[in-house]
Amino acid sequence: MRLLPESNNGRLLAVVLALIVLLLVYLLGVHWWFVAPHLEIASQMSDLREQQQRFLETSKQRPEIEKRLVDVRSFEQSNQAFLGQTEAAAAAADLIQRMKQAVTDHGGDSNRCQVLTHQQLTGGKPELYEKVTIQVRMRCDLEPLSLILYQLESGKPYLFVDQLMIYKQNYGYVAPGQKAPQQSALDIRFNLSGYMRKRGAEKA
Repeated sequence: MRLLPESNNGRLLAVVLALIVLLLVYLLGVHWWFVAPHLEIASQMSDLREQQQRFLETSKQRPEIEKRLVDVRSFEQSNQAFLGQTEAAAAAADLIQRMKQAVTDHGGDSNRCQVLTHQQLTGGKPELYEKVTIQVRMRCDLEPLSLILYQLESGKPYLFVDQLMIYKQNYGYVAPGQKAPQQSALDIRFNLSGYMRKRGAEKA
């Protein structure tokens, strides 16, 4: 039995060990200190070239983008969905006038359909555009009321009716042969809102 490896096997083992040592020297002394940084720089340069190419393509589209922005601004200025005023007090006065005009158009007899009170409401949740709201209390029959609300909500600028509450009035005992008071039996309360074109507070 031979206890020592053959000379050929010894040379092969020496070569393998030498290759392993050279690989370790390359990894520890060359790759991580010289090659890897260059590869990282090359990758960054490739990313920068791609970004530069995208910027160049976007810059070529600048005239078209500017034209679209002009069209958007023009549409925004001519958009009749917003209230025309820029101050909340003036916008609230406009809402009151539009509400009174709708009552005049459809209310008929002022004794049976009339606005009792109105006031501007402030506060509320922040929205994308500044919201203006008035609180209205009126006395009116149901049929003209439906026409009034339809006129308010179907026109321009866009107006919104919410918090609508309708109460039936109780006039108490009416003696036989006497007529009930010549007033509507419905007490109506609602909020009428619209939006100004200027931006409101950003939502949290």
